[in-house]
Amino acid sequence: MPSSEKIAVIVNPRSAHGRTGKRWPAILAALQQHLTNFEVFFTERAGHGTELTRQALRDGFTRIVSVGGDGTHFEVSSGFFDGTRPVNPEAVLAILPHGTGSDLARSLRLPRKLEAALPHLVNGRVIRMDVARITCRRPEGGEVMCHFLNTSRIGMGGEVVYQVNRNTKAWGGFFSYCWAMLKTLFVYTDKPMRIEIDGKVTEQVVKEIIVANGQYDGGGMHVAPDALLNDGLFDIYIIGPVALWDALRSLPLIYRGGLMKRPDVISYRRGWIVRVDSPEEVKINTDGEVPGMLPATIELLPAAIRVVAGKDAPLR
Repeated sequence: MPSSEKIAVIVNPRSAHGRTGKRWPAILAALQQHLTNFEVFFTERAGHGTELTRQALRDGFTRIVSVGGDGTHFEVSSGFFDGTRPVNPEAVLAILPHGTGSDLARSLRLPRKLEAALPHLVNGRVIRMDVARITCRRPEGGEVMCHFLNTSRIGMGGEVVYQVNRNTKAWGGFFSYCWAMLKTLFVYTDKPMRIEIDGKVTEQVVKEIIVANGQYDGGGMHVAPDALLNDGLFDIYIIGPVALWDALRSLPLIYRGGLMKRPDVISYRRGWIVRVDSPEEVKINTDGEVPGMLPATIELLPAAIRVVAGKDAPLR
C-alpha cells in the first residue's frame, strides 16, 4: 500500500451487539499500530455507512476500512457506487470483521479474529471482485437499489435474517442464525415464484432461492461451496417445498456445503441476471440485511470493486 494512501475507517459502534463501541479504544489502538494517515467516521443510523463511504470517496480517500459485521460491510460496499456508477473504480475496500456473522470474511478467506485480521488491512492481497446489484421493492413502497458482495436469499432466508435483526445477537452468529432458522421453519409457508435466470423462466412453489457470489452465509453456512468471487456468474440454488421433518433432518447439509446432496428438492443454476416475482409478500436478505421485498432484479457486475482478500480466496 502506498504510504501516501488516504484511508477512511468506517465504524459501526452498534455492531457485535454493541461490543464494537465498547471495545473501540482498544480497536483504535490496534489500528494505529498498522495504519497511518487515516480518519475515523462513526455510523449513526441505518444507511449511514453508505453515505459516509460515498462522501469519503468523493473527498479523495482511496482505501475504505469497514469495521463491523456483515450489515456494516453491506452498507460500505454499497457506498462505492452512486446509482449505477462507481464513485472511484480504483478505490480499495478492506474489512475488519467485528460483528455477528462475519460471512463476508469467510468468503474472502480473511481471519475473523481482530488481531489476525489487522495486518491484512494494509498488506493483504487486493483482488478485483464481482459485485451484485439488486433492485427491489421497499417495504413502504417504491424501489430501492443497492449493491452487495456475498449472498442474497429470497424467501425463507429473508425471513430468517429479518428475525435475527429484530432480536438479540448476544449469542453470536452461529446460534443467532440457527435459532432463527429453526423458529422460521416451523411457521414459514412456501411461496409461488416466477424465476427468470438469463431470460429463461420457470414458475414454481419455492421455500427459498439463494443467489451467491461468495460461499458463506447465515453465520457460517457453506451455502455455495463452488462459488468464485470473480468468475462473472452467480451460483443459484432453488429450494423447493420440503416437509418440516425432512428440512430439520437435512439442516446440517447447508452448513457443510452439501446442498447438492438433495437434488430431489434443490436445483442448481448459474447465471448473471436473476429476476424474481411473487403474488405474495416475500422478503429478501442481502449480506445480513433486509433491503426490501419482491419483485427483485439481481444483476452481476464483473470485477466491479477492488477488495482485500486472503491468499486462498476462491478465484477462477
